[in-house]
Amino acid sequence: MRVIHLAVDLREAPRNLIHAEVYLPVQPGPTATFTTPVWIQELHAPAGPAARVAGLRFFSEDRVLRWQRDPINNAEYHVDIPAGVDTVLVVFDAVITWKVTRRMVRLGWEHVLIYPAHRDLEKTAVRAAVTVPRSWGVATALENLGRPVVSYTPDGEGKRLLYHTTSVLRLADSPVLTGLHLAEYPLTADGRHILCVAADTEDSAVVPQETLDKISRMVAQTLAVFGLGHYEIFRFLLALSDYGEGYFYGGYEHHDSFEAGMPRDGLADSVVLDDKGYLVAHEFIHSWCGKFRRPAGHAPRNFATPLDGRLMWVYEGLSSYYEGVVAVRSGIMSRETYLAKLGKKVAWLQGQTGRLWRSLEDTGTGASLSWMAGGSTWANWLRGTRDYYFEGVLLWLDVDALIRSKSGGKRSLDDFTRDFFGQGKRAGSRVVPYTLDDIVEALDRVFPHDWRALFESKVLDVSPEVNLDGIERAGYRFQYEGEPGVGRDTDNATKEAIWNSVGIMVAEGGQLQDVRRGGPADMAKLAPRQTIARVGGSPYSLGALASEISSKRQTDDDGRIRLTVTQEDDGWDVEIDYRDGLRYPRVERRDSAVDMFQSILAPEKVCMMQ
Repeated sequence: MRVIHLAVDLREAPRNLIHAEVYLPVQPGPTATFTTPVWIQELHAPAGPAARVAGLRFFSEDRVLRWQRDPINNAEYHVDIPAGVDTVLVVFDAVITWKVTRRMVRLGWEHVLIYPAHRDLEKTAVRAAVTVPRSWGVATALENLGRPVVSYTPDGEGKRLLYHTTSVLRLADSPVLTGLHLAEYPLTADGRHILCVAADTEDSAVVPQETLDKISRMVAQTLAVFGLGHYEIFRFLLALSDYGEGYFYGGYEHHDSFEAGMPRDGLADSVVLDDKGYLVAHEFIHSWCGKFRRPAGHAPRNFATPLDGRLMWVYEGLSSYYEGVVAVRSGIMSRETYLAKLGKKVAWLQGQTGRLWRSLEDTGTGASLSWMAGGSTWANWLRGTRDYYFEGVLLWLDVDALIRSKSGGKRSLDDFTRDFFGQGKRAGSRVVPYTLDDIVEALDRVFPHDWRALFESKVLDVSPEVNLDGIERAGYRFQYEGEPGVGRDTDNATKEAIWNSVGIMVAEGGQLQDVRRGGPADMAKLAPRQTIARVGGSPYSLGALASEISSKRQTDDDGRIRLTVTQEDDGWDVEIDYRDGLRYPRVERRDSAVDMFQSILAPEKVCMMQ
């Protein structure tokens, strides 16, 4: 088998440029077709790099080869191949913007991959090398294949790491984290779980022992829930920076690693960890739920086949349910924060008016449409992809609570996940797809119930009402209150309370990002892209708007909230008919009800020999 050779230079990545050179074997013939990736599994969308490829040239020795982009499949390139040529050199720059700072880079290989089109990428071999500044550290799951060969550039300023040959699929599933301040921390005694941290400063790369202990417990609790880990060594690739942009602060799942971004103090500050540490659990869980086992439509052997987004409420929804459960069980998140976040999810879902016309399943089936949806304008009416995360939490809480209550506490959703995702033995990098039938059959093995009917009513059918059955079965209730919880009086909480009340999402300066369809502000004909200039006769401020809404609560006057609104060169007065004040979500214990969260959030007995 002939091998693709890929060389990537990251030394100018802080300038948003990655330089790539690729040697591609070709067959005899007048034309060869190459492609960059199109469908990216962890993004559930056709988010490939074709639009960010610059300076693309094809060479045979010193000769520049003629190429044409395919007019239909724009990620494909048809290249004229001279007689006798068996290798083509491809040179290009990848323009990147959101996984890089001046002191660190998160390289997803999909940004720099080009390969023969229409191939089984599991059977297409590649050997990759990456060049970084000499003083930078590097971490990647490619090290599971063996130590890289290290050399230095002629000027002595760069360090080149040449990794072992693997498949294109495996390479794409093995991102690189590199940075000036990079540290590694073993999380388990067997050395199979390693936290790799790149940070803005040397000090911020130091992870407190208390945090390491929590993450170690998270590993143990995840293994207890999902069974054997289907990897040799798992690397947690975490970038800690206050200089990231956009999607920098998200996470991206892979089979034996994940890469994610958090604020600089994300691991050092217990308050930030309590709020955002669930991300570490979520991406680790994906090694089982999303990588080893994934929906059948999410398991193609190339990056050209469109992804089937059905069952995202399992892939992302189940992972989102357990991110909070595992975070609490391990001490990363407090029980109070868990319940507060649960309440915010319910409030968010109640504000998604698109649930009047769009099923939960459809938010996954149409997940790729969110890339074309146009930001926040009427986003609630469109009902986007966040719903299969958030509503998935409520769905699987419902399933868990139902199993626990019907079985008298003898069985739980943990029994399903251990059976379905653990399978009693390590499966390596193999992918085992599943269907809805497989989910139903596995749940029936844990506890017989009409699971298909539950999923049809809660997932497949349009369901205008948010599913509160799990919360109520767990002995709690959801409600709105007029004041924020203790320690939660923040600008973000105020903005959310305004959304939950009059139905406007306010940005800086009073600009309206979204208006809840059918809500009080919609009835007053407010719309996204308008700006609130004055509140009750005073200049706009977030505090003034919140006070105005609160002051009209159950008043004896006409109770109308008076605003002056502008758009383009126009300005006009608006009256919103609303008298219920600010609404802060709360999940609270019901008197005399059994507190099922005591058992749901209680740590599992663990054995780290997994």
